[in-house]
Amino acid sequence: MTAGLSTGVTAGLSVTAGLSVTAGLSGGGPVRGERTADVVARRLAQAILSGEIAPGTRLREENLARMFSVSRTPVREALIVLSSAGLAYLEANRGATVLQLTAADVAEVYHLRAVLEAESAALAAGRTTGGPATGGPATGGLAGLLLAICDRMAELHEAPAAEQLAADTQFHYTIAEASGSPRLHALVRQVSAIPEAYRSAIPYTGADMTEAERQHRGIAGAIQRSDAGEARRLMRSHVEWAGRLAVDRLQPNLATGQGTDPQPGP
Repeated sequence: MTAGLSTGVTAGLSVTAGLSVTAGLSGGGPVRGERTADVVARRLAQAILSGEIAPGTRLREENLARMFSVSRTPVREALIVLSSAGLAYLEANRGATVLQLTAADVAEVYHLRAVLEAESAALAAGRTTGGPATGGPATGGLAGLLLAICDRMAELHEAPAAEQLAADTQFHYTIAEASGSPRLHALVRQVSAIPEAYRSAIPYTGADMTEAERQHRGIAGAIQRSDAGEARRLMRSHVEWAGRLAVDRLQPNLATGQGTDPQPGP
């Protein structure tokens, strides 16, 4: 695996020419309920996945805080998210070092997400007492809200990646929140760092959006019927499908071997 530093990100990202993550937070605005730390984590993850930040690059808190015009606290929290996602090696009081991501890593992240989100969908279905599946938010409860989000997705086939991500994230996080388990909701958000970074950079095609919307409507219908088993099965299948797309689209920037990750520098 590559351990070199790409031009413009050496010395702890002190040289910033051409690096999109230095544009502050405006280029990758927050989705619903997102913290500053989440935005910073997603922007950094996006740059890592695109190859703009190379494996072996040192990410220093003070430099990143200055680049994003935020305090060091959300940067520190963002680096913890990257470490949990397997994108960086975290060192106490020394920032983090970018690791090389493999196709197997991305597949594993989506597998974990599928397990967690399948459970959140089942729990949400078990707690649902909504109205008709065809109703809107006012008449369909949770299912109506989910279907309204699906209607929004139908309008985003040619939209920028960020708009597609916002609708998709709202659908998934609404279900995670409706599970009634704050811990599960937090875990779903945590394991979504890589998927969100990928989706914010690479838009779905019209065919992808059509299929994603179809699968979302199936999940919403199962939740409306309080069919926990079907909601679990459909959500797991949906996230696994998204994972296969992610591995395929990210393949050019992923390592293919089983080599050694870059070791933290002095």
